[in-house]
Amino acid sequence: MKALVLAFTASLAIPVIATGQDSNMVLAPSELERIMREEDLSIVSVVTSRGLNAERTYQATVQIGPSAMIQLKYAPAPKGAEEFNNRPSYELGAYALQKLFLDPEEYVVPPTVARCFALDVVQSALDMVPVDYKPQAERTFDDWNMGLVVLQYWLWNVDVPEPRDLDKDDRIQGNEAYERHVGNFNLLTYLIRHSDSNKGNFLLSTDPANPRVFSVDNGVAFSNEESDRGYYWRDLRLERYPAKAIDRLRQYTLEDLYRELGVLAQFEIRGAAFVETEPTDNLDPRQRVRHTADTIQIGLSASEIRNVHERLERLIGWIDGGRYRVF
Repeated sequence: MKALVLAFTASLAIPVIATGQDSNMVLAPSELERIMREEDLSIVSVVTSRGLNAERTYQATVQIGPSAMIQLKYAPAPKGAEEFNNRPSYELGAYALQKLFLDPEEYVVPPTVARCFALDVVQSALDMVPVDYKPQAERTFDDWNMGLVVLQYWLWNVDVPEPRDLDKDDRIQGNEAYERHVGNFNLLTYLIRHSDSNKGNFLLSTDPANPRVFSVDNGVAFSNEESDRGYYWRDLRLERYPAKAIDRLRQYTLEDLYRELGVLAQFEIRGAAFVETEPTDNLDPRQRVRHTADTIQIGLSASEIRNVHERLERLIGWIDGGRYRVF
C-alpha cells in the first residue's frame, strides 16, 4: 500500500506539501479535487465499501496515468439524484460548508466531487464488484444516458471509532490537538444537522501527532430526516470550540450562504459528453436538483440554507452568551 502512495506522488511530480497534505491524504485536497474532476479515471478494481453483499457505495482502486493509483469512494446517484441517505447535494454541501471556516489541513470531510459518466462506464465499474447479485447502473435522469456519481477520496491511516467515544474526557483532556480537531468536526456536524451517527460514518486518524476526526458519510443531513442508527453528533457536544473557526463563521451572512451553497455543481450536455461547467444563476432555489433539457444543477435548497444560517446564528449567540467557550 505504501508503494502505491509513493508511486502516485512521484508520477504526478508533486512534492509533499506540509500545509495541505498529511498522513491521511497523499496530496493536498485541491489537487485531489482536480484529479477527481478532470483526470481520466481507469478503474482497476471495485469492492463494496463496508464489505457487505449489498451496498450503495463502493471502494474503487483507480489508475491515473501510466502508473499512479488512488482509492476513491464511488457512489452512483439514484434516479433523480434524490433518495434517503443518497443525496449528492448533501455530500457536496457538507464538503463545501466546511471550506467556509476550516483550512485544508483541518478538513473534516475528505475531497468530494460529483461527476457524470456515460451509463456503460458506470455499469463497467459495477460489474467488477465481487458479489453474487450484480448492481445495475441506472440513468440519473431519463433523458440523459449517463449516471451521476459522487467521488470521495478514500482516507489512509484511520480507525473506525464508536461515535459516542469521540468526545470522551480521556480523549480530550490534555490533548489540545485532538480537542481542536474534534471541535471542528462537531461544528460541522452541528451546522449540517448530521443525523446518522452510524459506526463507520466517522473516522479517526491513527497519527498521534495529528489526530484528525473525519465525517465520510453525510447523506442524512440538512433536512428533517434521521437514521435509525442515532443522531448523537447532530448537537454540540463539547464545552469549548476552536476560536479560529468561530471567528470565521461570524462573518457569513445569509446572502453569503446562498451564494456558496445554492449551486454546488453544474453539468451540461456538449455533444455526447456530460461536462461540468461553472455555475450560473440558481435555476430554482426551492429545489436541490434542477434539471433542464441541457443542464443539471445540484445544490442546497433555499430553506436548507436558511436553516444552516439559523443554526449558525444560534451557535454565535451561545458562544457570546457564555454557554460554550473558545480556545
